[in-house]
Amino acid sequence: MDRKRVNGPEASVAPIYKNADKETVALLNSENKRLDDRGVEDVRPIFLKTGLATQASGSAYIEVGNTKVTCAVYGPRQLKKAAFSRNGTLNCDFKFSTFSCSKRRNHMRDAEEKEFSQVLIQALSPAVRLELLPKSAVDIYVNVLENDGTSGCLAAAIIASSVALADAGIEMLDQVTACSTVFTKDGRILMDGTEKEEKGKEGSLVLSYMPSLNEVTHILQAGQSDTAVTSKAIEQCVDGCSKIYSVMSNSLLASLG
Repeated sequence: MDRKRVNGPEASVAPIYKNADKETVALLNSENKRLDDRGVEDVRPIFLKTGLATQASGSAYIEVGNTKVTCAVYGPRQLKKAAFSRNGTLNCDFKFSTFSCSKRRNHMRDAEEKEFSQVLIQALSPAVRLELLPKSAVDIYVNVLENDGTSGCLAAAIIASSVALADAGIEMLDQVTACSTVFTKDGRILMDGTEKEEKGKEGSLVLSYMPSLNEVTHILQAGQSDTAVTSKAIEQCVDGCSKIYSVMSNSLLASLG
């Protein structure tokens, strides 16, 4: 008897597949409202709270619609075996939980998670004063509990990481906010797209921004779009980041109070 062979059932029923194309077209052709009653330029409601992990130097928890992300910051810690460096090092570990996506993810980090880890470092490094932390490292651990849009998850991770750094007492030039957009096939720009809206996307853009200094720290664009569409998406993301900045400031003030 072959123990490695899995015998199929004697009789089976053919699976029923939903017509994803019709669902996507109906979703993206709505003139005034999206499926969650938002406008094209509206961002999902945000819940942000600090002090989630008591043993970490700083932590934050964020909910953007159905997207849920946690972040913990440890450090600064001294690098004993590394060579002397005048500037500190920012390390990041981005991870999707195995149950966070519609398709179960692996325990090992894949290429997308490694890419998002580097994006977080590039987006946050301009705001952190690493010159004040010679021969030291700050570790950021981001865990996605529920994913309702990959671009929105990355933006939420950047927001939570920035608030967690401030909660840890790391000196920064400004808070880093982030906002995402989805480009549809008919040329429209949807702010803070959900997972259903991303299924029929033509492209996407994630922008990281420092509102007080009026500086963009990072832009990640995927897919195809015209120059005019990209410029308009950047302007909308900057406006969205300015709105999110007040939520970040209120959460930090609430933690102090």
